Amino acid sequence: MHLRFQFEKSMQAAGCLLELHGDRMEYVRLLKLLYIADREMMAEAGAPITGDRAVAMDHGPVLSHVYDLVKGKAARAGEWAHFIRTTHHWVALRQPTGRGKLNKAEIEKLQEVTERYQDDSEWDICGKTHEFPEWKKNFLPNTSTPIPWEEALEAQGRADMIEAVEKQDQLERYLDTVFGA
Repeated sequence: MHLRFQFEKSMQAAGCLLELHGDRMEYVRLLKLLYIADREMMAEAGAPITGDRAVAMDHGPVLSHVYDLVKGKAARAGEWAHFIRTTHHWVALRQPTGRGKLNKAEIEKLQEVTERYQDDSEWDICGKTHEFPEWKKNFLPNTSTPIPWEEALEAQGRADMIEAVEKQDQLERYLDTVFGA
């Protein structure tokens, strides 16, 4: 499954999470909450929020492009930094990202994930993501190993959604070619 990374939706999802956390949080927390929201949206609705590629790293699963944006090492890092600033291990909202690319279900998922983990530290959340079967299966210390989204769906008992996710991604790619991205 090769999904298409959606920069604007990813930035808006990060902005939404930051707004729900008082505009500032440790970036490890942001990365974990986004991964969890993507994983669950894919299983529930047949489409992720970000379309990002998941990787297994030492502190759990991470969305690869979003991590590069947070670290300032991505092609659109300057655009990201216009809205979201990284200082040491923290991210802060500089100005609202808007939510126009996010649908109601995606915003509700971000809110629900935020509420579920509000009393957990970022390291507690990391520990919980270490229990995800897809991370356990793909983790190699000191590496960034791809996690197939199919395995995340299977781990949630939703292997039946694999075809739906692929079809939704194909439709979005087609619409981008017809109407422009």
